[in-house]
Amino acid sequence: MVECAGTCIAVGVVVISAVLFIVWKLMSGSRIAKVKDFPKKSLAPIDKSVSTDYEVAIVGAGPSGATCGYFLAKAGRKCLLLEKKKFPRDKFCGDAVCKTGIEILDEMGIFEKLVKENKAKVADCGGMVSPSGLSYIGRSKELYGKIPAAIACKRTHLDEEIAMAAKGAGADLKEECSVEEAVLDKKTGMWTLKLLNDTRTFRCRVLVCADGATSKLATSLGIVTTPPSSQCSRAYVEGGTHKFKADGVVFYNKDLLPGYAALFKHPNDELNYCVYIIPGNPNVVPDDLAKWHEQLMKHDTNISKALGPDFSIERMRPASLRLGGVPRSYDDHVVVVGDAAGMIDPMTGEGIHHAMEGGKMVSQFLDECLDHGNFDKEVMRIWHDRWMNKFGYDYRWSMWICQLVYRFPILLDASTAAVIRKGDKFLVRWADIMTGRVPKIHLLKPEFVIVITYELFLLGFKRLFGAKKDYSSTTTTASEESSSKKE
Repeated sequence: MVECAGTCIAVGVVVISAVLFIVWKLMSGSRIAKVKDFPKKSLAPIDKSVSTDYEVAIVGAGPSGATCGYFLAKAGRKCLLLEKKKFPRDKFCGDAVCKTGIEILDEMGIFEKLVKENKAKVADCGGMVSPSGLSYIGRSKELYGKIPAAIACKRTHLDEEIAMAAKGAGADLKEECSVEEAVLDKKTGMWTLKLLNDTRTFRCRVLVCADGATSKLATSLGIVTTPPSSQCSRAYVEGGTHKFKADGVVFYNKDLLPGYAALFKHPNDELNYCVYIIPGNPNVVPDDLAKWHEQLMKHDTNISKALGPDFSIERMRPASLRLGGVPRSYDDHVVVVGDAAGMIDPMTGEGIHHAMEGGKMVSQFLDECLDHGNFDKEVMRIWHDRWMNKFGYDYRWSMWICQLVYRFPILLDASTAAVIRKGDKFLVRWADIMTGRVPKIHLLKPEFVIVITYELFLLGFKRLFGAKKDYSSTTTTASEESSSKKE
């Protein structure tokens, strides 16, 4: 009876959600201010012959900062790109780059290079395992065409390629330069950047904070006022030692919800095993990341089966996550982008593609500001409104969905059953929503609500009366090659 009641509540939630979708459609489309709405200002032009003066200085040459630098340089702007370490350097994360990010890599001329040089693996065969063990592994390459749903690429490769593309486009990349202090002279409208253990100083008209989830710079400027909200793990599994045959699978363990574990395959059969702690479950906290990483690897039936008995894995490495966006990503003559601005989906923990999308968007915004000459706080706010309208408000739906799946894991079971019923095309549309390419609110469209509600009723009925459906003809496990594609 408890299962039945839970199913009825979940169905009610889905129906209410469908109504909310209609309301959202009616209320969406509010106007965002434009740079030209504000008065022009005549600040002294940057003397491009002065080697230490720049129009824009970007602190952090990760995906967001380097992407911003690339497009600013392409627009003819004098841009400084500061990176505290020397490339190649590592960054701990899931290594998955989704379609939006791949499109930008392709625009930069990087995507095919990464694949050709065996630094990235195109994901074709992938899927998910629900809390109750329902699974679907499908194929997406033929449905997506040239740009795939995702690639797996180590950050040692990805970040260096983007940074070098920015340098090649004309951005002044300086490695091993850690910014200790940034001071704005409001009379001249120029920032002065002082480096740690370095006598050099640089000046710029606009400052971009792209220095990661902890964002020492944005924090010191009082823009970001809270610590990162969660953590994820990463550990590479040696190729040839595991049983995983798919390219990427997300495992929804009921006890970890709304968090998840995942396996992503790299070139040479190497795997990235990662666990994401997503806020919302009082029994799962970021400080317990190491415990969950080990526990799921050893005791989750589906994950242990995919890894096999003889897998060789490296030591776990943790990384901070700033989820769901910061309340403010701007101030006078300064903007915040990427992980520093919390451009990480609270439902999935994915951030690379949003960091790159944000990097491109902020370059276009700053190009407008440089033409207009106004960098006041009110103008800089337009940047915040733009990225929030593009994908940031979707994070609120992600947080709401996280609470739903934590309280009603059967929703993920029903969603997986819906994918099993509808096949690869449905999986592709589901993946677009999960990765933020399409807003989460689209889960409330009839094409999703009807089939998921139907599966909710079926699952509730079967659990109430002890019946089980045989999905063996349409579903595979992560340790098996997908046979679900319809001929």
